[in-house]
Amino acid sequence: MSNSWEHRYRMDLLIVNLRESSIRGNVLVELNKFIIHQSTEAMRMDLGFHLWNSELTLPILLQEVVAVYPKLLDPTILTMTETTRLCNALNVIQCMASHPDARIGLLRANIPYFLNPFLQVSENVMRPLQGVTLSILNLIAELAKFDESYGQEILLLLLDTQVVHLCLHCILHGHQQIRKVATFILVKILMQEKGLKYCCALPARFLLVIQVLHQLVDKFTCDEIPCSQQIKYVVQCYLSLSRVAWVGGIYDAVRTYFPQQLIDNTFGNITRDDPEIPNMLHQLVLNLTRQPPQLLVAEVLGRNSRKR
Repeated sequence: MSNSWEHRYRMDLLIVNLRESSIRGNVLVELNKFIIHQSTEAMRMDLGFHLWNSELTLPILLQEVVAVYPKLLDPTILTMTETTRLCNALNVIQCMASHPDARIGLLRANIPYFLNPFLQVSENVMRPLQGVTLSILNLIAELAKFDESYGQEILLLLLDTQVVHLCLHCILHGHQQIRKVATFILVKILMQEKGLKYCCALPARFLLVIQVLHQLVDKFTCDEIPCSQQIKYVVQCYLSLSRVAWVGGIYDAVRTYFPQQLIDNTFGNITRDDPEIPNMLHQLVLNLTRQPPQLLVAEVLGRNSRKR
């Protein structure tokens, strides 16, 4: 009982001390240590709940984010201390987002828009901000939980923030861990029906998704050795896209831009310890080689007749 009381007292003290601007940097450090010591998901969610419901905490954390905006013009002048402080603030928001009520609340409050400027920068600007970019993507991944009561609203709110385009930008220009998290977010979106429809709604958007995925596999082949999880994310993306079948030429485009390295055993030594990947690749090849399902044909014909 004593340990529980001490834990709660420590949590409340840290949250209150965030309001003191003179010690806020140190408080953020201690709060991050406190977050790391939350050994179970339930403890983390409880902390996230209290952070979300505590007075002024979110505005204070957003002040930390906005304060760095002027230095985005030249991130080389951003000191390591400033970068670490910003990452600590982002990690606290991520902890906040571990609670379902906070997740939907953060999105309804348009919090991702405060983070977008860090993800929209050019490759040269992104390089000094790699740690910040990774923290933001981890936060977005925490928000992107679609299998809960608010899941579909969360998905639609995230799509409104241009999250797909931003993730593709990070896949193209970020380092390996950034690409991994950005691809993970893309996978989660593509595995949702509304997310898949969004990515395929515009030819230019769909083509960009396909091209970036292809470039990512090329990078795996030439520049870096991926882990099996990275390859799995890419395969899952293609698997979701292949299920759209032939509507609007998407089926042919997926086949055209599908990287053969995924099925010619280029990554065999990496994927052999994960039995899910060969199974997914087998299904993917089936999807790309078979004729479209008759049910889908009937649906499209019916839609065309209604248009007439």
